[in-house]
Amino acid sequence: MSKKEISIIILLIIIALVRFFFFLPKAPPYASAVGKNIIFEGIVVDPPDVRLNNQRLTVEPKNQKANVLVVVPRTEEVSYGDKIQVSGILETPENFTTSTGKEFNYMRYLANQDIYFTVKNAQIKIISHNNGNKLKAILFKLRDLFTNNINNVIDPPESDLALGLVIGARGGFDSGIKNEFISTGTIHIVALSGYNVTVVAEGVMKVFGLILAQTFSIIFGILIIFLFIIMAGSSSTAIRAGVMATIALFARMTGRTYSAGRALVIAGLIMVAYDPRVLSDISFQLSFIATFGVLFLTPKVMIWVRFLPLRFGLRELVATTLGATIAVLPILLYVTGVLSIVSLPANILILPFIPLTMLMIFITGVIGFISPTFSLPFAYLSHLLLAYILSVIHFFASLSFASVTITSFPLIITIIIYITMVWWLLRKKE
Repeated sequence: MSKKEISIIILLIIIALVRFFFFLPKAPPYASAVGKNIIFEGIVVDPPDVRLNNQRLTVEPKNQKANVLVVVPRTEEVSYGDKIQVSGILETPENFTTSTGKEFNYMRYLANQDIYFTVKNAQIKIISHNNGNKLKAILFKLRDLFTNNINNVIDPPESDLALGLVIGARGGFDSGIKNEFISTGTIHIVALSGYNVTVVAEGVMKVFGLILAQTFSIIFGILIIFLFIIMAGSSSTAIRAGVMATIALFARMTGRTYSAGRALVIAGLIMVAYDPRVLSDISFQLSFIATFGVLFLTPKVMIWVRFLPLRFGLRELVATTLGATIAVLPILLYVTGVLSIVSLPANILILPFIPLTMLMIFITGVIGFISPTFSLPFAYLSHLLLAYILSVIHFFASLSFASVTITSFPLIITIIIYITMVWWLLRKKE
């Protein structure tokens, strides 16, 4: 690593420390109002997060930089940029225990989004529309229309999976399906992680690689990444995933894994310098570590799967899946406490169909802008692929040995594993 790169890293670390101690948003002075009925006005600064039984609004109160999470019924018609009046009981977020026995730090999770208070079962009144960023409003409106196009021609739970694949929406899944994703180690296909986006982009590259040179196929893969980010509403999570995936594809295009590795570190530090709280964001952790696995572990484990054919990129797909799975396993054990025994076979049966499935979903949604009838053939193909993916997940989740719950996986063990992993990579390189 050159002196210039070392200087950049030191500068980014200093910026991150300065921002952390002096420039991060503070919780608004609402502590005295907790537990009381309040009325305030604010602007909806993110698209509504629609769940099975309600929808959650991120509202920025007037003259405040911090946000309040407002929970309202699904029937409320509210959009990004709406100025609303909110009334209800002000509460502070509370941590909760997951189904695996792990405590989820919900308070920190919301604080990372500048949310420090909640109002559940709120009553709202829309005062005005179109108060947000114009570009964001257009992107979110397109996403809402796209979502409606999908829901009009594909029934749940396939439609829920379709939207999870394309825009990372998970609010429509019930707890049973979510647990199946977790126990089979396939939750990443509906999470905006660098690994997920990379796999999708690589699938597109494989298709274009049949008729175009490698450089052009990779360019198309990067283009797909940016389209993916736009469809996801250009959220910070999507942007992080896009950055990680682009770095991985850049490594494939240049054949310089080491350079991409340095770029990965610098890109990660830039994100941390912009907002140091990202270090505690599990989506950032998974994106960074999974991309690390794709870049560095995949070439090392390729020899383990050399018995697989090269045709259709099967060997590379399995190696990529295995490399990323090994990389994220320790952090997943620490965070979720779930060790999926069937993760590798489930992912091998699913991942080859993800790019085609996303392509069919995308075409279905786009043609839906013209006519739902014209989109039906593609919707039928999408439904078949989505049903196959869900059936594979359901089958593996139904096995008694699908996963093992580890209620206490120490942080120190997680750190030791990653230190050992880096040592192994450096040792093999030598």
